[in-house]
Amino acid sequence: MQLFGSDPEILSEAARWIEDRPFDILDFNMGCPTAKIVKRGEGSALMKNPKLAGKIISALVKAVKKPITVKIRRGFDEEHVNAVEISKIVEQAGASAIAIHGRTREQYYSGKADWEIIRRVKEAVSIPVIGNGDVNSQEKAKEMLEETGCDGIMIGRGAQGNPWIFSRIIHYIETGEILPGPSKDQICEMILRHARMLLNYKGEYKGIQEMKKHVAWYTAGFPYSAKFRSRVNEIQSMEELKYILKELQGTFRKK
Repeated sequence: MQLFGSDPEILSEAARWIEDRPFDILDFNMGCPTAKIVKRGEGSALMKNPKLAGKIISALVKAVKKPITVKIRRGFDEEHVNAVEISKIVEQAGASAIAIHGRTREQYYSGKADWEIIRRVKEAVSIPVIGNGDVNSQEKAKEMLEETGCDGIMIGRGAQGNPWIFSRIIHYIETGEILPGPSKDQICEMILRHARMLLNYKGEYKGIQEMKKHVAWYTAGFPYSAKFRSRVNEIQSMEELKYILKELQGTFRKK
C-alpha cells in the first residue's frame, strides 16, 4: 500500500486506519512529479524539505508495525540533487528500504535515468536500496544490478503492456538465457485476461475506458496497430473487445 501527503499527524493516523488491510509493506511516495501533487508540497516536492520528510517517516514508523519504505527521486531539479542526503535522513527515521528513481522531478520521465546516483545512495545507507529508471528489458535489469549494486529493481513504464518482463528478468539473471517474447496470440490472450480482471474490479464502463490505454501498450508495434487502436478507442463493451481481437488474430494467421 502507498501513501502520499505532507502532514505527519494525518499520515500516521491514516497508516493506523489501514494497517489491518492485506498488504505487507507501507510505502511513502516522495517521487510523484504530478503538478497538482507537487503544488501541495507533496510527492517529489518533499525532496526540497528534508526535515519534514524525516518527521513524516518517523511518524509512520511509530504509528504501525508493518515496514515503512520510501520512494524518492534523484532530486527536485539539477540544482538540488539531494537523494543521498534524503536517503540518510529516512534511514535514520526508521525506514526499512528506499527506492530511488534516477531522474529529478523537473525531468519527469524525459532524458536518461542517472544510475550513478543509485550507486551513491547504495553506498551511503545500510537499508536495502531499490533502483528505478530505464529498466525495460532483462539486459537492462542486469546492467542496473551490476552498475549500482542495488538490492532490487523497481519497474514502472517498462511493464506497460509487458507483464512478462518480470519472469524474463528473473530467468535471465538466474540462467543467463534470454527467453523469447510472447507471441501475438499470447498477447491477445493476456489482453482479454487483463480486461476481465479490470472489469471485475471497476465495472464494464470504467473498466473498458481504462483498458483502452493498456491495449495500446500491448499492441505497440503490431502490424496495422494504428488502425486497430483507432477501433479500440470506439469500443464500449467486453464483447466488442473480444470481437476485434478475434479479427486481429485472424489477420495474423493469414499472413
